[in-house]
Amino acid sequence: MGEQPLLDLMRERLAIGLEREKTIEAIAGWERTAILMLKDGRTYNFIVKDNTITIHEGDIDEPDMKIQSDEVTIRKLFLEEMSATSALLKRKLKVKGSTSDLMKIRHIF
Repeated sequence: MGEQPLLDLMRERLAIGLEREKTIEAIAGWERTAILMLKDGRTYNFIVKDNTITIHEGDIDEPDMKIQSDEVTIRKLFLEEMSATSALLKRKLKVKGSTSDLMKIRHIF
């Protein structure tokens, strides 16, 4: 299919997002960890720290947030073809974490 690997896509889109004022404001002084679990068994972890976001493959201990989804939905979220709210309503995205964290996450995607 020639699709960009998911990890590369997420990193590229986050770099673009980190140039947006609302994203910068949302993560200023914020430190959180999250894991993304895909239906196919792959996991990725996100670390929000020092006003930036890094993504790596694999699991981490005791994340602040757990996100469950599938690759198609995650691609759509990162490419801004679907909103996080829409994905949650359609049950394509499940997020476990505090309400304040969930509100912030909307500004990242």
